[in-house]
Amino acid sequence: MKIIDLHNHTKYSYDGQNSTREVIENAIKNGVDILGITDHQFSIQENITRYIAEIKGLKKEFSDRITVLCGLEIGTRPKPDDFMPILSKELDFCLFESLDSSRAVDLYEFLEWRRLFLCPTGLAHTDIFALSKRYDVNFLAVMKRENIFWEINCSGNYDYYFDIISNKEKQEMVRNSGISVSVGSDTHWIGDYNIKKVIQTNEFIKKLGNPILF
Repeated sequence: MKIIDLHNHTKYSYDGQNSTREVIENAIKNGVDILGITDHQFSIQENITRYIAEIKGLKKEFSDRITVLCGLEIGTRPKPDDFMPILSKELDFCLFESLDSSRAVDLYEFLEWRRLFLCPTGLAHTDIFALSKRYDVNFLAVMKRENIFWEINCSGNYDYYFDIISNKEKQEMVRNSGISVSVGSDTHWIGDYNIKKVIQTNEFIKKLGNPILF
């Protein structure tokens, strides 16, 4: 089983404490196979070109030891109208955060906007079942149709994580929907990196039967 962690922050984020190199080296030390760097778009702003170039350079440097993916975490509270989705063609993936927040952009506006992105896209720390209830829609079916993957955020900061790992009915709904599922540690400091939880969550999504493939 490959160990995947697609949600990590560096000093490019306002709340990140380590360099990109340090985050990658920490992942290698902990046996991670596929690592996503996903700094906040609103922190990066005009440094986006330098951000992408740095990660691409490190991706090549460490290619014989780990697969590094260049991602971005994009806010939805509200959505950033100054972000140009055309930039996404340079990214391996994007994560849209907290779409279940009461302050988030309207779901249907989000879906129209998301279609402008030119890379794989997923939802970070979002309770998709709460979204289904709020909009009275089968959001799992929407995600499958729109090819949006779902992050199981194992940081311990979100209730939906504890819900999905204990709720057999919801697990079966996710499994039957066929949506892809990823793991995100949402790490901001490598001193807090919890590889045990990352591995456990990878094992969980493997049992669901549809882990994301990169």
